Order: sequence, then C-alpha cells, then structure tokens
Amino acid sequence: MCLGSMVWSETALRACLPGSSQRCASWDCISILLSIPGSSRPNPIRTMLRFLPLKLGRLYRCLKLLLVLGLSVVLLMNTHTLFASFQKNELTDRRFVNLNKCPACFGTSWCRKFMNGQVSFETWGRLRFLDVFNVKNVFFAQYGEPREGTRRIVLKRLGSNQELADIDQKICKRATGRPRCDLIQAMYKTEFARLNGDVRLLTPDVVEGWSDLVHCPSQRLLDRIVRRYAETKDSGSFLLKNLKDTERMQLLMTLAFNPEPLVLQVGAARAGIRTRSRERSYSRGLVYDML
Repeated sequence: MCLGSMVWSETALRACLPGSSQRCASWDCISILLSIPGSSRPNPIRTMLRFLPLKLGRLYRCLKLLLVLGLSVVLLMNTHTLFASFQKNELTDRRFVNLNKCPACFGTSWCRKFMNGQVSFETWGRLRFLDVFNVKNVFFAQYGEPREGTRRIVLKRLGSNQELADIDQKICKRATGRPRCDLIQAMYKTEFARLNGDVRLLTPDVVEGWSDLVHCPSQRLLDRIVRRYAETKDSGSFLLKNLKDTERMQLLMTLAFNPEPLVLQVGAARAGIRTRSRERSYSRGLVYDML
C-alpha cells in the first residue's frame, strides 16, 4: 500500500480504526482518515482552511487600522507645518527659488517679483509634501500686479530635482574636478566666465558639442541666439561685451545645460511670435501664462 493510493482495502481500513490490533503506517492512517467522510477524528487541514479566511480578514482590518492611525499621527505631528504652509509664501524664500545659486542659473528677471511677494502658489501647491508626486517641477500660481490685477500663471523649473543637482555637480567638476564645491565661486573658474572680457563674438569652435542645440552650430545660428537673448534688432552680430558678466555666464550655461529658453525665443521669433523667455525667467525656471 502506498500513501498516494486512492483505493484502500477493507483490511487497511480496519487496521487504522481505533482499538484495532493490526499495525498500520501512521502516514497511511492519516491519509485514510482525511479521506473518510464522517470520521470521528477531527480533520486539522479542513479546520485550518475553514478559519484561514477569517484570520486573513482580521489581519487585513488590523493593517488598515494601523495605517489610518499612522497617518493620523503624522498629520497631528505636522499640523503646525500644514497651517504654516498655507500662511507662508515660500516663493519669497531665496533658497526655494534657487536664487542663492545665481549666477549658476538661467536668468533673474522675475526674481524681484518673487521677492516682493507678487507671486504665490495656488491652494494645493502650498503643500510641500505633495512635491514627491511633482517630478516635473511644474507649479500653478497667482501673479498680482497693482494695475493689472491678478492672473494665473505656470511656474516650471528647467529640470527635475535630480537633474538640477546633476548640473551643480557638473559645474563643480568643470571648475575643481570634485562633485561638490562652492557653486558661486566655481562659476568664475569655468569656461562660462573665461569667455568674458575681450571676447567679441560667440563662435562655433567655443560652444560646439555643449548641447543638442549647438551640436554642429553655424555662426548665423549663434548670432541669432545672442541677438534674441539680448532682445536687440534681428540683424548683424551682437557683441558679447555688450552683455553684463552675469548675463554672459547665464547665456553660456543655458546653452550648455538646458537650451529650452533659447529655443523658445529663437523659434517663436522665427514664427513671428514675440516672446520674452529671458525676461520671464527666475533663477532656474520659467514663467508661463495660463491660456
């Protein structure tokens, strides 16, 4: 007789009944008793399977209760922070706007408006713990002008938090060879600062390969980029020395790391649309009107 057999002899059945004098393998008896309907011995497997859903249900309810209690504790501990988030305008904080990293930025034209409190987040944008879901760093805000009233705008940082941190590391490596450094001091040791001074024109041999926009640039393209950046007449070559030192560094940094603002300016001007991306920049972001 084997354990997996489906047919049992009468002798084997009698051997496993209580009080029988015949010998029977213990595993065989267990198998037989489990297969006999109405056996006097309790079936432990059936009993376990019967109570398993109940135990899982209780465990699931306990886990939900613990989760709710944990969230409640977190909210209670951060109640002051939540109320402060609605009361404080974080767009007036230089570190939050990344103004403390300039001239390692893409522009500063709107920074004064931020510092004056003219720009503020809309309701849910004030909750900083929701930033974990805002990977693209796009925020909805309100901009107030005394004569024009209030209107909705969109704030977009030119990169995710990790991408902006990578830019900091690249600048430090270019200047010092190390991934961490004093960012402001490092900017003056990079090629972005060395092009200042007596350099008259931005030439292809200087910026070739810095980014996709200048992968294989022509002098005509670079002249157009500089003219649009300087918001000057759309003809001839605009001399770099007519820009401030910080403006030159910001222009070259934009070309190297994220030429999106320059693409918007050059492309829109070519299509006959006047845009001022440079004039609507704040540190490492741009401001767009809600359509």
